Amino acid sequence: MSGPRLRVRAPSRLHFGLLGWGPHARRQFGGLGLMIESPGITLSAEPAGSWGAAGPLAARVEQLLQDLPPRLAEAGIPVQPVHITVHSAPAEHVGLGVGTQLSLAVAWALLRLAGVEDWTAGDLGRLAGRGARSGIGIHGFRSGGLIVDGGRKGGTGIPPLVARLAFPEDWSILIVQPDGRRGLHGADESRAFAQLPTIAGHVTERLCRLVLLELLPAVAERDLPAFGAAVSELQAHVGALFAAAQGGPFTSPRAATLLDQLGRSGFTGIGQSSWGPTLYAFADRPGDEVLAQAHRLCRRLGLEETATRVTRADNQGASVVVER
Repeated sequence: MSGPRLRVRAPSRLHFGLLGWGPHARRQFGGLGLMIESPGITLSAEPAGSWGAAGPLAARVEQLLQDLPPRLAEAGIPVQPVHITVHSAPAEHVGLGVGTQLSLAVAWALLRLAGVEDWTAGDLGRLAGRGARSGIGIHGFRSGGLIVDGGRKGGTGIPPLVARLAFPEDWSILIVQPDGRRGLHGADESRAFAQLPTIAGHVTERLCRLVLLELLPAVAERDLPAFGAAVSELQAHVGALFAAAQGGPFTSPRAATLLDQLGRSGFTGIGQSSWGPTLYAFADRPGDEVLAQAHRLCRRLGLEETATRVTRADNQGASVVVER
């Protein structure tokens, strides 16, 4: 088969926390997060004689290639068989939004190969079947940056984008992935949400105030200490509410120890992304200095140095290149 070969790159996503849930909440969940450059997803897609996939997460892609063509056909968009090769991708269920970014990247590739270029983040999210709780990865796939979504009203629909800011790219972002269990997902995640205690109205009010009047202005004014303080308080509230589901405010005692040590070492905005185990911290220092400091800390705590990386914000979102 002949035709263009597309190369798609998608960022990863850090999730800082949810804002509200429970029977009293008119909108469920809501939340904020940040798109980061690495570890991201890179894949190529090209017309082929039959549907197929190769590379990391190939089984996940093969399932997408079964699910997406019928949905496209229902929308009046016929697609021909495509072969997709995943060149690089983080592991699933570690708090980086891999499932959403991979699903959106594959859906986008199929749309482009079918000649469709006019789409919204909501269109792509619905096609890929994402956005059951969070819209951060969906909107971030399109635009990058720091994303706030407004939660879901009713049982359907993609959570709306209510704020998007370009994030300072000179702020270093440390990512640490200690060994241990992966974050909750699938049926286990659904059960965990069903069993979570309802968040009190005054806590949601405090979290929303933190986001609107402290965290977002701090990013707009490039005030890292204020941003870090807001993220840390947000994490403290959310971690306490999720403690029953994950055995503590973070996914493991080791994570809690590491985060405490990062705070004592001059990092700020320290927390756990989604269900973990990915941890993050911010610093206004060059990336090589941050990485060297993180390696020293890992050696002291008995962690592999490969568990750490330094990245920066992704303010562009996903990209596609036609290779031939």
